[in-house]
Amino acid sequence: MRKLMICGAVAAAALLPNAPAHAYGDAPWCLKAPVARGAVSERCDFRTFESCAGERMSWGSSSFCVQNSRYLPYWQGRFGQEPVAKASRKKKHRNR
Repeated sequence: MRKLMICGAVAAAALLPNAPAHAYGDAPWCLKAPVARGAVSERCDFRTFESCAGERMSWGSSSFCVQNSRYLPYWQGRFGQEPVAKASRKKKHRNR
């Protein structure tokens, strides 16, 4: 009976729809807000500081906006491309 319950639980977990994974945050601004004692929620989906500050008001007076340290705008659109090789310069030697 116990094995049947375990198999049923495993089968039910396998059949549940799983949500796709999301990137950490692909925007330059993050909103940090305390949600419980010692726990902080962080949302990094704000394109402008103004939009982050507008949302901050609904989270309370102790929330704040910071720049996303994981946001790398110069990487966007470059995945799968090979880096461009720089032209090499030869040193000129003078004969004395």
